[in-house]
Amino acid sequence: MKSKFNALVIACLMMSFAAVAASPVSMSVTAASANVFNINYKTAEAGTVKISIYDTNNQLVFAEVLTNVSSFVRPYNFTDMSQGEYTITVSGKNGNQTEKVNYTANKIESFISVSEVANAENKFMLNVTNNGSEAVFVRIIDNNNTLLHEQSVQVTGSFGLIYNLSKVKSATEPSVTFEVSTESGKFEKITF
Repeated sequence: MKSKFNALVIACLMMSFAAVAASPVSMSVTAASANVFNINYKTAEAGTVKISIYDTNNQLVFAEVLTNVSSFVRPYNFTDMSQGEYTITVSGKNGNQTEKVNYTANKIESFISVSEVANAENKFMLNVTNNGSEAVFVRIIDNNNTLLHEQSVQVTGSFGLIYNLSKVKSATEPSVTFEVSTESGKFEKITF
């Protein structure tokens, strides 16, 4: 009887050891920035892991396979992706883990200001501030709709420039118009 009891104890211990050895997989997805999601993955045993990302229509948009890993933290950049809900699946020998993320493209917001420079005749200051990087297009037109100046500049963060129009704006040419537009669709028209 004692040997049967010992055999039963040993069998129970082996089953609990097997249950601990096949520990569950831990996975989480966190936003690292507006466009980047980090996948945090951990399991007890190293193995092959497949990461798959599906769009709203359940179409595979990205996949990769990592070999001989038991844990990792990897960033996935969604910058070139459309806005929407994505499903991230991590598959390994311990099963599949799935999480959904909602990606909203980072919209660039711009502030445009054109003003006369104080105590300086026919000088104008352009200021553009944004929360990203985009092309800004500037056109200066006189009151006869003649193009006086045109330029394009890439603005990241903030940009300022003073225009000296003393050679083109006078009493006979009483007004000039600034047309400033951005790549993201903002448009300002200011006449002096």
